[in-house]
Amino acid sequence: MKKLFTLSALAALTAASLTAQAQITVDGTLSPAEIGTGTGKYQLMGTYTGAHSAADRGLKALYMGTTATTLNIMVVASPEKGDYNALLLYLDAPNKTGVAAGTRLAGGSDNSSQFRSQPTLDMPVDYGFRLTVSPLAGTDANAYHSKIDFTAAVNSAGKFPDVYLGSTNKTGTAFTVTDANSGIVGAKVSFKTSATGSVAANTTTGWEIEYPLSVLGGATANDLFRVMVAYVGDNAEFHSDVLPQITGQATALGADPNFTTIPGNQSYTYQVGVGVLASRSSAEALQAAAYPNPVAATSRLAYHVPAAAAVAVDVYNSLGQKVLNLLNDAQAAGAHTVALSPLRQLTAGSYLVTLRVGSQLSTHRVVVE
Repeated sequence: MKKLFTLSALAALTAASLTAQAQITVDGTLSPAEIGTGTGKYQLMGTYTGAHSAADRGLKALYMGTTATTLNIMVVASPEKGDYNALLLYLDAPNKTGVAAGTRLAGGSDNSSQFRSQPTLDMPVDYGFRLTVSPLAGTDANAYHSKIDFTAAVNSAGKFPDVYLGSTNKTGTAFTVTDANSGIVGAKVSFKTSATGSVAANTTTGWEIEYPLSVLGGATANDLFRVMVAYVGDNAEFHSDVLPQITGQATALGADPNFTTIPGNQSYTYQVGVGVLASRSSAEALQAAAYPNPVAATSRLAYHVPAAAAVAVDVYNSLGQKVLNLLNDAQAAGAHTVALSPLRQLTAGSYLVTLRVGSQLSTHRVVVE
C-alpha cells in the first residue's frame, strides 16, 4: 500500500508540474501568467496608443513568444464593426524566401479575402495570416481565418495562394488546422471578442495563433522573425491602425499603402531565445546613420552605444538573406563607426544593414551601385 501511495503521489506531482509548465494557452485571452521572458512566454512587441480612424475599434497590442516547437502570437484588438473587418499579419520567417522588401504584393487568390489588398512593405514577407470578423451585433457570430503563402508560385492570374483555414466562434475556442493543403497542419487559431467591442476598454482579448516552427521553415536560437499587423476594412482598405504604430497617423491609410515612404521601420523583429529587438524608438536611441549612400569606399555606419553592450552589424539582401557580418563584438558606451566598404563586393542593388546593440535594433537601407 505504501508503494502504491508513493506512485500515486508521484503521478499527481508530475501532473501538477506539467500543468505549471503549460505557459501559453490558445484561447484568445492574454493572461498575466503568459507574459514574461524566456521560452514559452509572451513578450510585448508594441502597443497602439494613437487615434483610431475607425472610432473605438482597432488594435491595442502585439505580443510574440516561442516554445521549443512553436511560434505564438497574440494580437489584442477589437476589430468588430457593422461589417466584416479584418486583421492581417505579415511574417518574415528564417530559412524562407518570399517577396523582397519594397515590392508591391500581388495579392491573394481569394477575392473575398482582405489579402486581395496590395500594400508595399519595407520588410521581406513570406507568409500572411488573416482574421476576418463578422459584425459585432449580427446573426453571424463567427471569425474566419486564412493563410497566404508568398513563398509559393503565383497562379495564372498572378495571385498568391490564399488558403481558407476554417472558422471559429468568438468565445476563444481554438481551431486546429488539419488540412494538408494549408501547409500549416497543427497550427491553432482562436478569437475572443471583447464585451462591448470597445478597443479602449480592451486589454486582454483578441486574436491568438500558434504555428509549429517546423511548418514555417524551422527556427533555432537567435534566428529572427519580422512581423507587422494591420487593421483593414471590409473593402480591404487599411485603417489607421498598424503595428508598429505610425506616429501622428489619425486617418485611414487607404488602399494598397506604400510603407517604404514612411520614416522608420514598419516591422518588429523578434529574436528566438532573446525576444523583441526592434521598435521605432531604437533608431533614435542609437543615433545611427549610414553615409555616404550609395555605398562608397569611405562609407561608414555611425552609431551611439548608450551603455556597454554586445554589438552586431549584419547585412541582408532584399530577400531577407544575411550576406555579410561586419561586426560582432562587445563595445563600450559612446560613439562608434564601422566601415561599409565591404558591401562594394556585393551585386548592385538595395541592402538592409542591421545594427543590434544589446536588445535594440536599428535598420538602414543602403544602395550598392
